[in-house]
Amino acid sequence: MDPKVLGKKIKLARVELDLTQTDLADKIGAKQKSVSRYENGASTPSLETMAKIAKVLKRPVDHFVQ
Repeated sequence: MDPKVLGKKIKLARVELDLTQTDLADKIGAKQKSVSRYENGASTPSLETMAKIAKVLKRPVDHFVQ
């Protein structure tokens, strides 16, 4: 999976739910800077973190990793 594509999918789902990066970070127990790095493709979340992101964004993990 291309980290930039993953990041775009995370950002799109987050914006659709009207959440800020800080909102998402708080809900998954991470820092806003980490969410920014995921969305920019600078880093890739662990499987555990990806599961938390998917749950908060109300999407299956498959939605993000395909």
